[in-house]
Amino acid sequence: TFLKQGTTKKFKPVKGAAAKTTLKQTSASENNNKEESSPKKRKQVVKNLPPTTSSKQPRNSLSSPTSSTVTNNKKQPKFNRRAGNKNDPLNLHRYYRTELLSADEEYSLGMQIQFMMQCELVHEGLCENLLRLPTMEEWATACGFEDIPTERFIPTEADEKIRPAGAETMFEEQNPHMFVGNGLATHAGPGRGRGRAKKPAPTSLGDFYDDSTERFPSLLVNDDDDKSVEEDKNENDMRRTEDPTKNKTPPPKKEPINRGTPLDFLEMMYTAKEAKQRMVQCNMRLVVSIARKYSNVGVNLQDLVQEGSLGLTRAAEKFEPSKGFKFSTYASWWIQQAVFRSIAYHSRTIRLPVHVHNLLNRVRRVRMTLEQDLGRSPTNEEIAEQLDMSTSKFNKMLRLTRRSISLEMPKYQSNPKDLGHESEDLLGDTIDAAAVVQDESSPEKRVDRRLFHEDLREMLEILEEDERKVICARYGLSDGLTRTVTAVAAQMKESKAWVRSQECRALRKLRRPWYEKRLKEHQNSLTN
Repeated sequence: TFLKQGTTKKFKPVKGAAAKTTLKQTSASENNNKEESSPKKRKQVVKNLPPTTSSKQPRNSLSSPTSSTVTNNKKQPKFNRRAGNKNDPLNLHRYYRTELLSADEEYSLGMQIQFMMQCELVHEGLCENLLRLPTMEEWATACGFEDIPTERFIPTEADEKIRPAGAETMFEEQNPHMFVGNGLATHAGPGRGRGRAKKPAPTSLGDFYDDSTERFPSLLVNDDDDKSVEEDKNENDMRRTEDPTKNKTPPPKKEPINRGTPLDFLEMMYTAKEAKQRMVQCNMRLVVSIARKYSNVGVNLQDLVQEGSLGLTRAAEKFEPSKGFKFSTYASWWIQQAVFRSIAYHSRTIRLPVHVHNLLNRVRRVRMTLEQDLGRSPTNEEIAEQLDMSTSKFNKMLRLTRRSISLEMPKYQSNPKDLGHESEDLLGDTIDAAAVVQDESSPEKRVDRRLFHEDLREMLEILEEDERKVICARYGLSDGLTRTVTAVAAQMKESKAWVRSQECRALRKLRRPWYEKRLKEHQNSLTN
């Protein structure tokens, strides 16, 4: 009962959907009160990314597809290992399931890779100086690990894997007639023939300092060190409140990391190898995103991803985190260079030089801009003028960079209207090779073919000039290559309706009984 102004009213119990709505409203109001009482925490969300790993997983460990939890089942498709995914048949989405690196992890991994690359340079210098492969102790001593171990150091076969790639074949004799890069094996230059001389590699490594823990103190923090974190905060607060005029203790002196025994050297090299592998794996999504932009240029998407991964590996080796730039910003240039080089090498049957391929891309861009400005297809003279190139040189470049076609491709394109009446004629059957190769046909057939061409020319004389050009281009009477209406219109710089009208008018004129009789006679003589 509810008392109001001395009256009593009885309310009936609410049932059904109304009861559910009232319960939802009361629970929602309670949740809103709780949220107002507790401070709001802003949640960082990255769009278009795969589900993140659970919070129990350590930060430095790589996430796997089995440990990820799916959120938003409606938006994100379910991936089945056996059946795959219809939207992603190449299974490229697996690269997006790796965890992104934070700034401190990226800096720490970059410093480890830099240490490994400098040690590999020392290995190359020792090989050139000793004229043999150095032992592990010699390599470690040259890198600064001069401490004598308590036990005798005996390297195993697995330790040989930390040597640089290609160290085993360094002292093998090369054939002087073999090409390395763009020049002979005996020529100087790093893959550029007689290009710039390569600097000699160092034979020792100076002090190498890793300041990642100083820039990012969070790298030293673990889950069980909450007390140490509170003590560090209290010390920082005390330092802020101290009088700046008092004498401060000098900061501790940095110690180089390349100190210790050869065993320490092996452990650091193994750690650096794993750091490089993790740096590449966590940034493979960048390779996929760049390779997808150029997936329709004549090279398979999987090949572009493979070439881009090589560029990403090179970027990880050349990256210097002390410069202050993000790794993705630096690596994108290396990935694009690897993808462009792969397109220039593998997009054509006959490989073109890289600078010629770049010039063709520039020609394509200039042609597109001129088509938009002029409203028609530009001429070769107009394109050459925009490129600051002579017309003869431009025409020669187009002539030398023509695409090759297969002689086994069908002569006519398949038309759905001609179902059941497809032609089996190949393009190679229509090309006359008499000018290049000696004709093996009989003299009678050669005479019949010559008479047939003479009669065709006589039949086309009754047509006008435009009609004759359209018929010759449409049915390949001059060069043996048939063309579509769109191709003929683009070649003659006219509309498609004009080409159709000229073709219909010419065919109407050629429909004569005596023409049909002569053509049938030539057909019987050529087939028999």
